[in-house]
Amino acid sequence: MTGISKREQISISSLLMPMGFAALLGGTLTMVGTSSLIVLNDLLTARGLSTFGLFSVFPIGLVLLIVGVGYFSLLGPYVLPSKREESDTTSPGQKLLNVWGLSDTIYIFRIPSGSALIGKSAEESRMGANYNINLLEVYDDEQSDYDIWREIRFQKQQKIVVQGQEGDVEAFKSTYGLELTEEEDKSDLGSSGGYIEVVIPARSSLVGKTLRDVPLRDTYNAQVVLFFSESEVVEKGWADRVIQAGDTMVLHAKWESLEFFRQSENFITVTPLEYEPKHPEKAWLSVGSFAGAIGLVLALDLSISIGFLTGAIAMILGGVLTIEEAYRSVEWKVVFLIAGLIPIGIAMEESGAASVIAQTLVALVQGVHPFLILFSLGLLMTFFSLVMSNVAATVLMVPLVLEMAGTIDLTAQVLVLQVGLCAANSFILPTHHVNALLMTPGGYRVPDYLRAGSALSLIFVLVTTTMLYLFYL
Repeated sequence: MTGISKREQISISSLLMPMGFAALLGGTLTMVGTSSLIVLNDLLTARGLSTFGLFSVFPIGLVLLIVGVGYFSLLGPYVLPSKREESDTTSPGQKLLNVWGLSDTIYIFRIPSGSALIGKSAEESRMGANYNINLLEVYDDEQSDYDIWREIRFQKQQKIVVQGQEGDVEAFKSTYGLELTEEEDKSDLGSSGGYIEVVIPARSSLVGKTLRDVPLRDTYNAQVVLFFSESEVVEKGWADRVIQAGDTMVLHAKWESLEFFRQSENFITVTPLEYEPKHPEKAWLSVGSFAGAIGLVLALDLSISIGFLTGAIAMILGGVLTIEEAYRSVEWKVVFLIAGLIPIGIAMEESGAASVIAQTLVALVQGVHPFLILFSLGLLMTFFSLVMSNVAATVLMVPLVLEMAGTIDLTAQVLVLQVGLCAANSFILPTHHVNALLMTPGGYRVPDYLRAGSALSLIFVLVTTTMLYLFYL
């Protein structure tokens, strides 16, 4: 979603909250989609009552999902914080180009039909020898990028990204009849390489050598696009310039090569790398681990947490990710938020406050219309889901509503379904782990959830109440 936000120039805060809310609404499509519905069947089984089938709640969940999508489609501009000033989403690579003024020296050309460049290699075009410009990227609509570090021949309709002084680039353009195009972010046009800023430390083995002595392009698939030495930018004659301690270079290279510069003792990297290595050959192991985790939960009756922990361990053992990457991927803010909420839920249960509220409700609804009873029960479950886990709220309320079923004109199945469904109605506060997970990347605050989630929560209760009253009684 962050990538879509960047490419389409859409506020990230207007994308993440609808996605998270849709995930919660989608959990009501089946009896295994959310933990409150899973535990519902367990509670009924323990009491010897008939349980629900996998798709017993599908009609209600489908309506909830459609209503949720419609809610954000119609009211999204009014309830989402998209008009707030956004944080700077400029990529590190683009920031680097902006700081050094390199964006103005990078040009993107399209090779038209009939260009003399078609069929030539970069070396044969003499772009470096005659025009003093660097080739940075080659890509087109069919192939995202070409490996410029190997000899390739230019083809019509390809886009080439070059870097050099305006006069040199203009001469190159005129010679080969190229068409200038415009791209806003010039740091990641293809996907084969990127930029990094490095400083030469005093103890580097490069000190005293020239760039000609350091075969960056041949050995590391890297080239210098800026050389800064003795408080000035060196525009020409890089190859024979003696490297000194403290010199700064901006390098363009393949992502794998940039990783080498970050780890080498001969360079100090200044900018963070935007690249994370991909291992498409291990995709099957990742998918298999996920499917295996679900299979363990369904076939062996393991808890969801144990099943998916097993899948995560399988990914680590299979090399899909390292234990350090797994550790860094944990949203520790979410962990501590949930840890802080657990005592609140325990206090509500052990102090008897939740039980008193539930019993008071039972006394109040005597003689009230069944629709209002269901609606009140839905509001109560929504409140409980904000101050305790939805599982705890379900466990607390199911015994009480089963007792209610004998005194009011509502069946036990309708009451417990309302309990299980509305326990998943967690939109008003970022207490649910899905909402908490999206707070930081979306830049959300608690008032944002109150504004967008309050109306949706009320609609949620109205939909479940109406569906249960009309079609499940």
